[in-house]
Amino acid sequence: MSNRVFEAEEVVEHNSPKDLYMVFEGKVYDVTSFAEDHPGGLDILLDYGGQDCTKSYRDVGHSAAADELLQEMYIGDLKPGAEERLLELRQPRTEESDAPSILLILALIIVPAVAVIGYMKFKG
Repeated sequence: MSNRVFEAEEVVEHNSPKDLYMVFEGKVYDVTSFAEDHPGGLDILLDYGGQDCTKSYRDVGHSAAADELLQEMYIGDLKPGAEERLLELRQPRTEESDAPSILLILALIIVPAVAVIGYMKFKG
């Protein structure tokens, strides 16, 4: 058991697939290692990355096995009274795959264009 106390400002920064914290009942969990294996998918975890997931976790009705697994990921406690601050600091997801990169977009446009131009020159 950890006795580390986290400020809301620190927890909220951990909201990506490679660095994912969640708060449940005032306790902070590092769920990064489990994110890819979550039965509900990575996206749902990312929706609550760096945030309090207590209500949603309870609403789903997780199993006792899920509760035990969660306990293994416990890393400390949220500073008392920091719940509201956590909501104020909510940040958008930082998943790298949320939007295609500009390089990918350019490659999808330029490569076919060059191929068509080359074909036209070769043919004509």
